[in-house]
Amino acid sequence: MGLHDRDYMQGDQAPRGLRPTGGWPISATWALIIANTAIFVFQLVALNIWGLRWIRPPTDEAPGFGTVDMVTLYGHFSTQEVIFGVEFWRFLTFQFLHGGWMHLIFNMFGLFMFGRLVEDQLGPKKFLAFYLVCGIFGGLLYLVLNFLGGVLGLSLPLVLAGDPATPLVGASAGVFGIVIACAYISPNTVVQLLFPPIPLKMKTFAYGFVALAFIMLLTGSRNAGGEAAHLGGAIAGFYFIRNTHHLIDFFDVLGDSRKPKPSKGRPRIRGGPSQQEVDRVLDKVKAAGIDSLTDREKESLRHATDRQRRG
Repeated sequence: MGLHDRDYMQGDQAPRGLRPTGGWPISATWALIIANTAIFVFQLVALNIWGLRWIRPPTDEAPGFGTVDMVTLYGHFSTQEVIFGVEFWRFLTFQFLHGGWMHLIFNMFGLFMFGRLVEDQLGPKKFLAFYLVCGIFGGLLYLVLNFLGGVLGLSLPLVLAGDPATPLVGASAGVFGIVIACAYISPNTVVQLLFPPIPLKMKTFAYGFVALAFIMLLTGSRNAGGEAAHLGGAIAGFYFIRNTHHLIDFFDVLGDSRKPKPSKGRPRIRGGPSQQEVDRVLDKVKAAGIDSLTDREKESLRHATDRQRRG
């Protein structure tokens, strides 16, 4: 049984030092909301004030000429730019771009409503990795389906036959992954829908949205490309919330996660506590409360929690 499986380690009963805050000044969820909003405002400034725009030629999906801000031009995701332009950074940048205020608001509302539940489970750093990986897999599924249909010209169910230059933007693939993770973490939590105003269990809400996205992709809806990204994010969310140890090395470009991190201001327990010792301490907490622990027992519990969070 893991630490977070025990009822007395949940919510406000958990010792403050064991809560997965990671010492961050704000939550990773709010950091993502702020970043997405700030970048969208920058898109508007680039387009309407600085005049940094590109005249988009007409396509089958968007007849007539249009304008695209330069941020979107160099940050959006498309099969053409990623495969033929070899611009792999777009797997990340498209997740922070949006096509309008309503697009942004809906995605940030979903992130606000469900992000903290997953962040509290994973910790902020692993949560960010989870969110970005779900977005990457959303772009990857879109890429595969559009390459099969738009480049190779295959006519198969679920294949996207649109123009490979069609841009994909938005945070919804990552949000879909988060919603699916919530269905795993807290499947019976009741979610109150706005339209229609009915209550649903989290697992019903999450998998219902996935089923809807699948049907819309299968029937070739106008937003079939977006639905492909939603499904890719949902598939990644389903897998990685059950295999969080695969998220540890995501930020290794910033440092080697295999190197042990020295503790700050705490006596270091060489080798860490055994599982038997951790179980003994947890049983003591259950019987007599957190205040009954010695300093060394508290440190053993912190060490075990950090070890579990790292996967």
